Amino acid sequence: MKRKGFNMIELVFVIVIIGVLTAVAIPRLSLGRDDACYAKLRAGLSETETILSREYTKRFLQGTTMNNNELLGYLKTLEGNNSDGCSFTVNNVNNIVVKVKKDAFALNVTTDTTTKSPTLTCDLDNEMCRKLTGKVKSN
Repeated sequence: MKRKGFNMIELVFVIVIIGVLTAVAIPRLSLGRDDACYAKLRAGLSETETILSREYTKRFLQGTTMNNNELLGYLKTLEGNNSDGCSFTVNNVNNIVVKVKKDAFALNVTTDTTTKSPTLTCDLDNEMCRKLTGKVKSN
């Protein structure tokens, strides 16, 4: 008599193999999603810093300065880069929150000591900050 299907042991074995492959693949996909999130946030941050630098240079050459409301307007461009669990929230000039999934940290606007232009910085003790900026903590 010919067999017309799989027996129960064979089906259970295939289900176990699929389960193991899934258990290995899902965490790797999640890490890739976080990396993509940081890459998108990094691009938005870089774009905003370029805009700020260009505007600061233009105003410096004209002999004018940027007030906090104008600076806030430029910083609000960061919010245009928000996507699934990956966002910037600009509450005011000194309160910019970066969120990656459920974790968050703050960015600060500081003035560069040499050029006097506004720069976005964060606490390099925070691992998320280091991932976003690509900088390492100096000892």
